[in-house]
Amino acid sequence: MAPLGQSLDNFLDEFSRLSIEDQEMLLDLLKKRNIEQKRMRIVREVKEAQREYKKGLTKRGTVEDLMRDLDSD
Repeated sequence: MAPLGQSLDNFLDEFSRLSIEDQEMLLDLLKKRNIEQKRMRIVREVKEAQREYKKGLTKRGTVEDLMRDLDSD
């Protein structure tokens, strides 16, 4: 398997060989996939937070309480 830098260079070389229209279409597709991956990460994090809340592993308080907790670390 090629190192990441080499793979990225190969990808960029191939990308530059595409027509402008194909480059734009690929950029749009990559952007949409990236957005979907971010959405899925948020969903996972929310589900994890809900599980922790149900287990009583979360704290409640004001912003001031949070700042005090952060300062005490």
